Amino acid sequence: MGTPLADAFADVEGSLAVAWGSEDVVSLAKEVVRLAGEKEYEGFEPRGGVMDGATLTSDQVTEVSKWPSRPEQLSLLVGQILSPGATLAAQLNGPGGALASQISQKADEDSE
Repeated sequence: MGTPLADAFADVEGSLAVAWGSEDVVSLAKEVVRLAGEKEYEGFEPRGGVMDGATLTSDQVTEVSKWPSRPEQLSLLVGQILSPGATLAAQLNGPGGALASQISQKADEDSE
């Protein structure tokens, strides 16, 4: 066939549906596996696919569906980026608050 998807159609027999998505391959795999598990779509099953030019088996599509999706990955990344900053802010605010309280108490004592 000469296309990047040619491997997905190698050795295919019988009826076949092609599904693709624009956001990320993980979300697509999650939806395909979800549909395959519904009673309404009995007989529907993932038979394979292509990801970054590599052929995926049915089992690999199911495995990919368990990965975090792009939004989930971004959320994890942002959390990891912000966590050290939040920890540092808490560490600076704790002693700083205690010092401010002590200065305030001393100022109150001196004004009396």
